[in-house]
Amino acid sequence: MAISGPSSYVSTTDEFITHWGLADAALGAGNEIALKGGVTLATLTAKKNALVAKRTLLQENLTLLEVARGDIQVRKLELLDLFNKFTDRVRSLYAGTKWERALPTAPGIGEGLGNFTDPLDKAASLWKLINDDPALADIVIVGVTHAQFVTKTADLKTAFTSRANAGTVADVTREERNDLQDEIYEILKNYRQALPSHFATGHALIDSLPRLTPEPGATPEAVTAAVVYVPATGQVRITHTKSTAANFAQYEYRMTRGLTWSDDDDEVIGNVTDIDTLEFLSNAGVETAGVSAVYRAFVKTTTGNEKGSNTVVVTRPLSPAPP
Repeated sequence: MAISGPSSYVSTTDEFITHWGLADAALGAGNEIALKGGVTLATLTAKKNALVAKRTLLQENLTLLEVARGDIQVRKLELLDLFNKFTDRVRSLYAGTKWERALPTAPGIGEGLGNFTDPLDKAASLWKLINDDPALADIVIVGVTHAQFVTKTADLKTAFTSRANAGTVADVTREERNDLQDEIYEILKNYRQALPSHFATGHALIDSLPRLTPEPGATPEAVTAAVVYVPATGQVRITHTKSTAANFAQYEYRMTRGLTWSDDDDEVIGNVTDIDTLEFLSNAGVETAGVSAVYRAFVKTTTGNEKGSNTVVVTRPLSPAPP
């Protein structure tokens, strides 16, 4: 295959490592290929292993980021419900009074930290004023007191901070991964330049050099995918139409954590070489209740060209679906 993005770096590097090992064996002990800067097969292998570890760490960080997003969503839904019940209570008890006129407007569920929590803080202040008025009864909303509402709002703010921190960690890890990819790319490129100088023209090792980029050829037609969450198994079921590519090599299934597809953060979760196998099951991306992931099915050809399907977002429910 060839490099088509971050998700293909490890598999492509493995092809080069295998080829380099065969070349060193053919050249014999003491004649192993050394590239500029003294880079050897051991150097490339170490960098590939470091890339694997960094990719794993990035996915772990992205998982934490998605869990944090899901946690925020749950907290926002609860607080918005309490906010609306509080405003309903005030309107029912104090219609036409200063208390009703002082009610803030409800925030939208998609608002960010400040826009969402400012109305909550205003509602909490109004709630306290009503409770502090000796002529009025304290308000309790479905068992939640004013103090508990304030605490829940503070917890939401903390959750926003946690998500921001998780995002920064993921960003730094991604850049570290990119640096490793850049280093590996230069080694692979240099290896392709150097290898022919070690063997006679027409040698099998020259003719079988792995590619860095796809061979010339048409991009295959995309398949159409559908993805559903299967509560019984805790997995997603990916189904898709059959590829029409004459030089079909495999279906490759990829996933991005969160609600939006990212070519930088996609992860290969499986491959199928049978063109007639149109279903794939995996728990990747939905390991935790409340999280979301985006899925695509790619058609890859023998020339290294590929085409991805439509994107489908799946959210694992917070609780098991009713029977």
